[in-house]
Amino acid sequence: MYFQINSNDKGIEAHFHPFGEDHAFVLQGELTYDISFERQIKAKENSLVFGWTNYVHGYQNDSDQPLHILVFATPKNNPSIYEKNMLSMQNFINIRTWDCSTFDEIRSERITFSASHSKDLSDTVMIHLQSKKLIVLPNEIETKDNALYITFHQVEKKLNKK
Repeated sequence: MYFQINSNDKGIEAHFHPFGEDHAFVLQGELTYDISFERQIKAKENSLVFGWTNYVHGYQNDSDQPLHILVFATPKNNPSIYEKNMLSMQNFINIRTWDCSTFDEIRSERITFSASHSKDLSDTVMIHLQSKKLIVLPNEIETKDNALYITFHQVEKKLNKK
């Protein structure tokens, strides 16, 4: 999902995803990322905020310039819970921010962010870090240096056997 948050906008209020993950890539501007009402981290252009399942988070723009972000919420049907009395309060140690030009790979159960592409380009999109062009692979096979590759993983549901 793409969001533009201007300096006078409210932003995206605190919420959590009880069944999925939520990661944010900053295309332009500076993101203020709220964590569990206790801490904020800043992420600038070409940075990634890597979150985990069931963590309270919100998005704000505290600068005078527009903020442009891509949010990767997985799985596809990943509900957001906004009622404060239902919000899960957890330790936020797993939420991190990375400059995408300085890391090789970050992986969770559902998604991988990488500076290099895998051999299998199915379920992969690429963001060219300079032009901010988003390319769905393998439809456009041209891969680039200075890019962020995002690969989505299928997670098989485990059945409870009695």
